[in-house]
Amino acid sequence: MTNERSRWLAVAFIALSSLTLLGSTGCANALLMPYYLIRGTDSPAIHQAEVKEIEKGSKIAVVCRSHLNLYGSSNPNADLATSVTYVVSNNLKDKKKKKLVWIPYSEIEDAFDSEEELNSISFGKLGAKIGADYIIGIELDSFETRHSTQFYQGKAKVVVRLVDVKNQKNLFVESTPQFTYPPTPIPTSDMEEVEFQKYFTFKLAKDVSKLFCPYDPHDQYAQDSDFPVR
Repeated sequence: MTNERSRWLAVAFIALSSLTLLGSTGCANALLMPYYLIRGTDSPAIHQAEVKEIEKGSKIAVVCRSHLNLYGSSNPNADLATSVTYVVSNNLKDKKKKKLVWIPYSEIEDAFDSEEELNSISFGKLGAKIGADYIIGIELDSFETRHSTQFYQGKAKVVVRLVDVKNQKNLFVESTPQFTYPPTPIPTSDMEEVEFQKYFTFKLAKDVSKLFCPYDPHDQYAQDSDFPVR
């Protein structure tokens, strides 16, 4: 009873404190402050229910592919798959997810004789071949890094699947809105294109991770400020 009373006293104190800010920060911000301080800013994963179906100890692989004729250093498949593996594996909140086994992308590539073979097989059959229990399959519908000849700005659109390999079925299929980063184009003189592409790919991976992990919906408003200063 004492703990409950103390909790509500704390809530009341925060709420009353926020009212003093109405004149300086605006009604909406002040009234929302108690909620953010008590509950935090994270929203649940967009496909939280499907992710919960993944059993402890499962082997998961992330596979990215496209038919956009992107070759050599401009092909983002390996970078995006590696980045999504890193971001999702480190941001899943469920304790049992710490027991998941993530298959490195290098092992996936080694299992196939060519990229053409890797791209032609279904995600379900691919998962069976490499011994995965689940596949996070990402297909690039569009991908570019240039706003113009003098400016970088990444734009990409992806379709993401969570595939149950054992049952050969999709737990979900999500076509995401176009992701653009940074909101304001930056001069190409700031960095090499390969470096920019790797940075953009990592930001795209963070956007994809919202399907699987809790996320802060307010992050999008600070995207310009988090770009590395050269």
